[in-house]
Amino acid sequence: MKIRYLFMIAVLALIVVPVAASANARLISVTSVSGGCVSGPTGPAVQAWDTEPGETYKLTISHVAECANGGTDATLNVRINSTTHGNTDIVATYVSPGVYEFEFTLPADAVCTFPIFYCVTPGEYNTGLYVMRDDGGMFQAHLRSATFEAGCTNPTENLGPDCQVVPNEESTWGKVKALYN
Repeated sequence: MKIRYLFMIAVLALIVVPVAASANARLISVTSVSGGCVSGPTGPAVQAWDTEPGETYKLTISHVAECANGGTDATLNVRINSTTHGNTDIVATYVSPGVYEFEFTLPADAVCTFPIFYCVTPGEYNTGLYVMRDDGGMFQAHLRSATFEAGCTNPTENLGPDCQVVPNEESTWGKVKALYN
């Protein structure tokens, strides 16, 4: 039984450690340029910043050191991915060592979340590193399409059939442990 637990930990480490070891950039700020609502970040794992479709936002990432001459070049290539609207290559501009800003307009009919990558090669969608949580946690940061109530309150995620939502199922530790016995 202990061998199974050790095997599970080893497999999980092989999946998580390479991402954690190579990606340092953090999404530290999302502000509206066009008057749209923004809320966040939220989430215990993947961190989401709720944003309105059709609105333009300024995103700031920090801790860039793996490319762009150690985070000192005048520009940095970034990409916003979308399963429903395709991927968008953007050039971010230097603010200070390791800190870059760029603008992104959420499509008017946006649904789902939008992962962010940096150190990308434009046009090559299998390149780059995930931008991580603002607190340095080892999970990604995403923009999330949402609708808001009056006063930019109570954001509700805009879902579509391609959002790849994983359903939550009630379980007990007994059921989980039984899977690994």
